[in-house]
Amino acid sequence: MIAVSQQTSASVDEVWAVLSDLERWGDLLPTFSSVQQVDGPSPAGVGSRYEVRQPGLPTAVYEVSSWEPGRGFTWAARTRGVATTATHELTPAPTGCTLTQSVEWTGPLARVIRLLLAAKVRRMVAAETASLLRLAERA
Repeated sequence: MIAVSQQTSASVDEVWAVLSDLERWGDLLPTFSSVQQVDGPSPAGVGSRYEVRQPGLPTAVYEVSSWEPGRGFTWAARTRGVATTATHELTPAPTGCTLTQSVEWTGPLARVIRLLLAAKVRRMVAAETASLLRLAERA
């Protein structure tokens, strides 16, 4: 599993405002080309599906499996032989909060995917985390 944690002076609410605005990630984050809700406009939540395009990675459809406003969310994409689960968690801190983001691959091809993509995805998750927190700090 790949996990990146970073603390910020921004409040949980400020970070959540950016983190939960999924369809703007393509405009806001260098690690996403676009994020579009598949089933038409509706509030984000459990069962919401998003087509995610990221530079150098195959397009994937992620489905939200956990959605806790102000605390985080988890979504997963499945393709032949591998499932990708990404978790985004906010933890309050005395002066701001900590954002922890993780990616885990499971399935018959998970080991191959880890060998091929782990270093790249680790860099992408670190860049995504830093970008989200910079945006929240400016809010």
